[in-house]
Amino acid sequence: MTLDKPLSNKSAASQLPAQKTTASGASGQDRKAALYLQHPEEAPELEGPLPYLIHPPSKLSSTSSWISFREKTLLPLIQDLPDDPNLHLILKQVEAILAWRATVAAEDRFWKAD
Repeated sequence: MTLDKPLSNKSAASQLPAQKTTASGASGQDRKAALYLQHPEEAPELEGPLPYLIHPPSKLSSTSSWISFREKTLLPLIQDLPDDPNLHLILKQVEAILAWRATVAAEDRFWKAD
């Protein structure tokens, strides 16, 4: 392997764009990355195979997408299949996601804006 340019003495980190830091020293990007990892999973542990295909929004989807998923997908399915325990588990997970997102400050939100 040959290099077209000589290697510089600068570390890879020093060549990255500067990031704003807070008083605690954490950058906004680092804080958002940490929050991404804390975001509840999109789907809970399910009880057995599903007789249907259901696709919840992702962690990066807007909160309005999560609300729409609950209102237009889950609640009608629960009305049609009230004894399905998985639908109730999924609804509980969606509610947990919406509650968690409500606690995150607007400037720290990493998901798509509504």
